[in-house]
Amino acid sequence: MDENINLPNLLIVGAAKSGTTSLHNYLKQHPAIFMTEHKEPHFLINSEIGESRVHKGVITLEEYKKMFKTQRGYSYKGESSVMYLAFPEFSIKNIKRHLTSDVKIIIMLRNPIERAFAGYLHNLRYNPSENLSFEQAIENSEDRYHKDIDITPDTRYLHVGMYDNQVKQYIKAFGDNVHVIIYDDYVSNINLCLEEVFDFLKIKKIAIDTSKRHMEGGWMFKNKFLRNLIIPQNNFKSLIKSIFPNKKIREGLKQKVINISTVETPQLSIAMMNKLRMYYKKDVLNLAKLLNRDLSHWIDKS
Repeated sequence: MDENINLPNLLIVGAAKSGTTSLHNYLKQHPAIFMTEHKEPHFLINSEIGESRVHKGVITLEEYKKMFKTQRGYSYKGESSVMYLAFPEFSIKNIKRHLTSDVKIIIMLRNPIERAFAGYLHNLRYNPSENLSFEQAIENSEDRYHKDIDITPDTRYLHVGMYDNQVKQYIKAFGDNVHVIIYDDYVSNINLCLEEVFDFLKIKKIAIDTSKRHMEGGWMFKNKFLRNLIIPQNNFKSLIKSIFPNKKIREGLKQKVINISTVETPQLSIAMMNKLRMYYKKDVLNLAKLLNRDLSHWIDKS
């Protein structure tokens, strides 16, 4: 029986750039599931990692509860904060503190090498604080995160992909209430993955429209001036908003400007790829044992 739930009993906890945005939006189509409009509140870690690190982060419990207010009941109410996986020492403690003991946890995992580069390119598109080359960003990721109290945890490119201990802690804490999706499976057969999620949640399997893509990469701004003009809040955007109060018109104009202001992203260098293979090799092998999955293609040279 559906019920009016005050706090989430479903969490997509990460990893970033592993399909979480599309899964969040596809689950919205199921009548038994409510997923928040604001996808990444990060309430369960914000106070510990620093309240200014996450864009539009939710800090208070009252504000968090408001996100789950609905006119009718649902079997599940969920949110998707991708840094929960990378900070299990904070997120697990606060899940147990604030949420019910039968909360369902979904973890999505992508090849950590691909994930690191995709995370960097995402920040290059949307985050004005990212001004380093990928090689420099990798080299300085931990140092600048701990020195700069405002920088996003998304820039911890290496740390975010160290999955073994992260997943292990979630399974230890929540057991069978954890469902792991491998990104390769998700891409190759998204409908089967969705059916497996519905089985995990013990709800009716329904057809989901997966034709719409979310947060697609493959592009970057031609220069930083254009990125800083279009992406963050500024006086220019405020002026455009006053001229075009209709949000759909503004979004259409923004997309047209992006289309003529962007180029394809660069490729990851072979040298950097090999360096990251060595970095992640032990962790991937341990994760493969934990999940009883062959993940050798993540670290083997093709």
